Amino acid sequence: MALEYLTFYQGNLATGFDYIYAKKVASHAFYVNAPASLGASIMDITADSFDFSQENHLKILTDKDLRQFSSVWQNITFQWPNIERQLTMITADWQSEYQQQVPGPVKEWGLTMKWSDNEKPHQIIGYNDYPENFSQLVQWLNSYAGGKLR
Repeated sequence: MALEYLTFYQGNLATGFDYIYAKKVASHAFYVNAPASLGASIMDITADSFDFSQENHLKILTDKDLRQFSSVWQNITFQWPNIERQLTMITADWQSEYQQQVPGPVKEWGLTMKWSDNEKPHQIIGYNDYPENFSQLVQWLNSYAGGKLR
């Protein structure tokens, strides 16, 4: 079972949504952290054109869809096996849906993971409710934005 990609988002319609994309492509893997403040479009991680690497540097700078992410991506090729392991550990007992009605703005989040042994991606969503270790996932995913080694 190998992880092909993951997408994570959180936020709401009032504040916007923060997105994290990570994908393994042939010989490399990359991570894109797109906070709501970036004002970036939501991207289709399954598109062949959604590919970040040093070899694609010129394409990233000239493609109107990719250019918006040119300063927020990281090469995580050698970290990919650890990402697979950590993601599996953190989400092992997560349900497919978390919902709670509370007054005030809705806080929405979602995690999509595509594993090679499954035809369809696995999606987990939540509205105002979270798994017990949700903050661990968020902290871990956001830590890659700094380009730190894990």
